[in-house]
Amino acid sequence: MELHFIINEFAGNGKGKIVWQKLRKELKCTYSFHITKYNEHAKEIAQQLSEEASANGENILIIVVGGDGTIHGVLNGVMGFQDVFVGNVAAGSGNDFSRGYFSFQTAKQIEQFILQNDCTYKEMDSGVFKINTIQKCFINNAGIGFDAFVANLANQSKLKKGLNSVGLGKLSYVYFLLHGLFKFKLFDLTVCIEGVEKSYKNVWFVTICNQPYFGGGMKISPKSKPDDGLLEVILVHNLSRIKLLLLFVTVFFGAHTRLKAVVQTSAVNVKISVKEQILCHTDGEIIDTSTKNSLIEFEVQPKSWNLAKEK
Repeated sequence: MELHFIINEFAGNGKGKIVWQKLRKELKCTYSFHITKYNEHAKEIAQQLSEEASANGENILIIVVGGDGTIHGVLNGVMGFQDVFVGNVAAGSGNDFSRGYFSFQTAKQIEQFILQNDCTYKEMDSGVFKINTIQKCFINNAGIGFDAFVANLANQSKLKKGLNSVGLGKLSYVYFLLHGLFKFKLFDLTVCIEGVEKSYKNVWFVTICNQPYFGGGMKISPKSKPDDGLLEVILVHNLSRIKLLLLFVTVFFGAHTRLKAVVQTSAVNVKISVKEQILCHTDGEIIDTSTKNSLIEFEVQPKSWNLAKEK
């Protein structure tokens, strides 16, 4: 089995480079590595490697050294390729992927996986996000509204880089949550789940989850399992700004789902209609501001990629 590393040296404000340099010194097996140079490069590299492996009838292991954005790009490149196995070495700021999925910790673990006669892996689900002509896969979560608004503030700010440099990157979401709390405009929407429509007013956000964590460790969807063929829908509405702040305090413990303002359900397909322009994200990566009267669709893709893991 061929081993490839895809590295984002700028993940975690340079943590990706540090982690890779340490890992590289410890590796004793044969491997190839690829450094990402620009946005979407991780996806392009992963897709090219997957296509070549498929054409040659070979199995390959792709290890991502980076954060949630890098693993998001790689997974968008390998979807549908049965002979590709994906692993992760966490090197970002939030690292929600490593909370919900197995991640390699040492070079020895990676080498042991390569040497196995029978690969140990698990088939995992993903979600598909569709709006207008845009289609993206996600592995952690996707959403519209306040969570995308906060992610956008964090991604555009120099403060996130500063927090990363002192090892406090996971606090960036909390800071920008407070920062955006009094700027965000509530909106109305209609949700269609399995053919049943329901309208909601004064909505803060809708998050569609494939695993429990987002925002650097917030347990937004405690019931989510990335291999159960379902997506969880978390919708928050009719809540004052102060109460929303209190809600996010409880999110770290998964206790927010007891509140009346929190709607939680499971589905394989979700359609959301919004009249206003609204920010959207997949795995924390901002996709687009929806146009007015947009239809946004989320759908689960069962067993769509292979997670490499220990025995």
